Amino acid sequence: MKPNVETTKMSTRGQVIIPKQTREFTESKENTIFTVFPIDNKTIVLKKLDKQKAVEEFRALRAKAKNKLSEAAVDEIVHKTR
Repeated sequence: MKPNVETTKMSTRGQVIIPKQTREFTESKENTIFTVFPIDNKTIVLKKLDKQKAVEEFRALRAKAKNKLSEAAVDEIVHKTR
């Protein structure tokens, strides 16, 4: 199956239905999580989120951190930034 351009509309509650052909093409099922990227005021991109991959990437980033910060140091940085 090749991708096809389809249309949908947003409900009064802000919900958007992803057309069946698109769901099948992307293998999206019920409870699939999407990241929403607003590119500009006319463009929104949905990207399927692979939770396991995200966790693995986060763990890899944490392992690479050379100067590990204490919880107190993180709190101080957040407080200064706000």
